Amino acid sequence: MNKIPECLIHPVSIKLIRTGHPWITADNFSTRFPRQSEFVVATDERKRPMALLIHDPQHKNIKARVWSTKPPYDREVVHFTASIQARLDQACEKRILQKELKERENYYLAFGEADGLPGLFVLRLKDRVLIQFFTSFWTRYKSIIQTTIQEVFPEIKDENVWFQLRGETRELQKLPTNALDPERRDEFHLQEFGLQYLIRLGSSYDHGLYTDMSSIRHQLKSLIGPGSRLLNLYSYTGAFSLWAMKLGATQVTSVDLSPKYIEWLQQNISLNPELDHTQHEAMTLSSDDALSSMQNEKRVFDVIICDPPSSSSDGDKRTSAIKSYRDLLKKMDSLLAPKGKLVIFLNTHQVTSQKFDKTIQDNLNELKLNYKLHSRVGLSQDCPTLKGFPEGSYLKGLVLEKN
Repeated sequence: MNKIPECLIHPVSIKLIRTGHPWITADNFSTRFPRQSEFVVATDERKRPMALLIHDPQHKNIKARVWSTKPPYDREVVHFTASIQARLDQACEKRILQKELKERENYYLAFGEADGLPGLFVLRLKDRVLIQFFTSFWTRYKSIIQTTIQEVFPEIKDENVWFQLRGETRELQKLPTNALDPERRDEFHLQEFGLQYLIRLGSSYDHGLYTDMSSIRHQLKSLIGPGSRLLNLYSYTGAFSLWAMKLGATQVTSVDLSPKYIEWLQQNISLNPELDHTQHEAMTLSSDDALSSMQNEKRVFDVIICDPPSSSSDGDKRTSAIKSYRDLLKKMDSLLAPKGKLVIFLNTHQVTSQKFDKTIQDNLNELKLNYKLHSRVGLSQDCPTLKGFPEGSYLKGLVLEKN
């Protein structure tokens, strides 16, 4: 076996790895890693080996990810395939033992760094599996990953295994492709908390249901009682809207700028005949325009859910979610009933929970809006987080109660 190159890493990276952080980002040190090396051993300022890294020179931002901090690293490389299998087995076993996941047919079998599989996410979708790579490193291990998953779940057929290169950078923005036929498209239904949803694989970047929000939907069950009036902004395909209707809300309004997603939402409602579609209203508008329109109509809601994309464009300018909240809070407040709840989310690893909390509180103070913190929500159950890795806690939410 060729000797694994040893490379000095940035002083900040040294400090972060020692606190449990698993990423090496682009800097003057990491961009000089040998491009052809699959693995790199990171060394500290005294040239002492401190971590085995899986290398991804193609990724714009994250050049390497920590695989192990336990030497000997050459042995770890020799047994790398066995380590992949062992870590995948362990991740799947955790989900099999989680009673909470019995209520849904969509959940993560492996959640990247938090399961010791940096940049590798495996999503169970009924009798399908979607394997997502956030680093192109994993593409050379596709068959090992697929085989391991099918050994744990032998009922999963080859034609129901899908792969996707996924991420923030342009080179990681691909449609899911089937392992046997890249041109294949697949539409099917799956169940979450007694509701049916339409899933589409191979036809768009997202397949129609955000599984990392599933446990949060269940946590918010207590906020939505019989007779509730709920507004779902940036509704996507309507999972929160359908959940509210099932819980007894009698007035649900969904807002999304995309006609495709609004149509998809309507199809989801039609899959659930027990829901009263007359209690649902869909608005194909920007959230800003919809809020202004409902202000003029003096509409009132008991719960408002707001989950904007991390950044969006109206064609003239690009706005980040964190900056848009000042105006959103003011408009949402005008529609919220006394003692009503605002459920607001931020979906990006670039803003910490602390900064999100402070920004929202500063906005409320500036606008002279009186709210108290009811609770915080975030990733849980099949989507664990890792201590020392705030980027892994990318999804954060606040439940605010109007005084």
